[in-house]
Amino acid sequence: MPRASYESDLQAVRAELLEVAAMTERAVSESVRILKERLMDEGSALIENDEVINARCHAIEEICINLTATQQPVAGDLRFLFSTMLIAMELERIADYAKGIARINATIAPGPHIKPLIDIPRMAVVATSMLRSAIEAFLKVDPDEAARIPARDVELDLLYSQVYRELLTHVMQNPSKIDDAMKLAFSAHNLERVGDRVVNICERIIYHCTGEVVDF
Repeated sequence: MPRASYESDLQAVRAELLEVAAMTERAVSESVRILKERLMDEGSALIENDEVINARCHAIEEICINLTATQQPVAGDLRFLFSTMLIAMELERIADYAKGIARINATIAPGPHIKPLIDIPRMAVVATSMLRSAIEAFLKVDPDEAARIPARDVELDLLYSQVYRELLTHVMQNPSKIDDAMKLAFSAHNLERVGDRVVNICERIIYHCTGEVVDF
């Protein structure tokens, strides 16, 4: 393969990862809006769209594998392809968490939630902001920025704990809403896991940039 074509393929992989990351970020935000506003039709559409994200993530993985096998890249290019493939896998998992929230919404009995959703939407804002910053660090090849992002996961953990405590308090006051509370808690757990996946992405970015393996 001519060098120009190879470089074009690398740029195409980078652009595709960026687009899939944007789709994944929107899925997380949309899933929480669906849960908050009890939107059933939109929830079904989000669940169906997850197959599109899955397919595109798998396509990225295949391209990375093929380029590695056929071009035998070394040093930075090899780390880029390996990291891109792993980041795509993390994006697929994050999209699954969004799909899970939409599915949870579909199983909750009609009517208002046990409490207004305040901290769960805040968790979505933090999680999507972390994801956006991580992808920007990847595109800029900025290991220092990637290293700063995991500290923000603490905010997600604190919000998750707060959601859990508040739901427990409401259940004690209104035991008939225990099913709703459990499902909301699981939704919050999904968002907490999004943060963990973003931390994994940051580890891949640092490896891509420096060759150093880190564990946050």
